[in-house]
Amino acid sequence: MNNKMIFAAVLLGLNSYAYADLTTNEEIQDGCSKVKQYAQLGKKHYDQKQYSKALNQFKDQAAWTSFCLLNDEVSGIKLSERDIEIANNNVGLSYAKLNKPQWAKAWFLRDEDTKSSQFNLSKLPVPKASNDLSGTYVSRSGFGQWDTIHVKKNKNKYEIDYEGYYFGVYGLIYGPNMGEFGTSMSSSAKKATYVYEDCKINLNFAFNTKLGQHIQVSENTGEGGCGFGRNVSAGGTYIKVETLK
Repeated sequence: MNNKMIFAAVLLGLNSYAYADLTTNEEIQDGCSKVKQYAQLGKKHYDQKQYSKALNQFKDQAAWTSFCLLNDEVSGIKLSERDIEIANNNVGLSYAKLNKPQWAKAWFLRDEDTKSSQFNLSKLPVPKASNDLSGTYVSRSGFGQWDTIHVKKNKNKYEIDYEGYYFGVYGLIYGPNMGEFGTSMSSSAKKATYVYEDCKINLNFAFNTKLGQHIQVSENTGEGGCGFGRNVSAGGTYIKVETLK
């Protein structure tokens, strides 16, 4: 290959990368241009007491507000942490109206230290303890999403399934990295363990009046990881938001 042909190949490569970047930027700008629309439609449905419809719009508002603030250099709109707080609270208020106080709590806790979230949290009913540990438990993930643990009772044991995510900077465009595992424990127990090679994950079920039923998850990944996608981690506090039927 002569020098001219080599130079042309380099230019072709550069142009391909530039096109890819432009496409990503356009997708970001298109998604971020809808944030105001999500907020307006959500408020319209909320004011009309159509809370399920409001919830869907506010969830999109929360996801894209967080994403667009992180990508503010190309998003085309100006946002702040306060905008994220408002969006998260909108979702929480919709869940409260739908009589799902634990889901509302989970959303308000995303901004636990803010005055509006603290006020809204104070208005929720105090959780009640239950001997039944089955249900859906969630822990916050990126861009208004949730890592989830499903606990289902099957005769004399609980079957436990985890689904987790890691959202990179373009996570709403290209999707997240993912991880999952399954384990079980006796129906009389409150602790479970998952082991994969040199990875060990401990799940401790607990209750308090602040969070309600929840699972405290600790993870020791070792050198080999837990078989999850890059940067996915199961560690954290998962609060029960629904009871599985």
